[in-house]
Amino acid sequence: MMLDTSVCIDLLRETARGIEGPARQALAALGPAPVSISVYTECELRTGMELSDRPEEERRRRTHLLERLNILHPETGFPVLYAECAAALLKHGTPIPVMDLLIGVTAKSHGLVILTRDTKHFSRIPGLVVVGYR
Repeated sequence: MMLDTSVCIDLLRETARGIEGPARQALAALGPAPVSISVYTECELRTGMELSDRPEEERRRRTHLLERLNILHPETGFPVLYAECAAALLKHGTPIPVMDLLIGVTAKSHGLVILTRDTKHFSRIPGLVVVGYR
């Protein structure tokens, strides 16, 4: 299973508030599978650290989360799969943000389901299995 950036942010917020919120509940409902994120999600999380008004606190919180996750990188063939998915979306007039496409194609290339709060974008990627929550 791969987590989208929205899930990671929700997990960070839920942890800070000490609550069992929707992200934790969705993750628990999916069972004890290994949990991964894309290197592109790591990039987004680290960008958030740098933009924070409290960068040291955010760095500590996000590093704590990142240490518990498997970080997946693009494999051989990733550019071809990315191009095929991007072209299909553009031809159908349904493009999605580049980072969402990179994250989704990473999940697809590794044969993983993606857990996200943003089903609207990820569900457009052909062949990607998407699990959402609210």
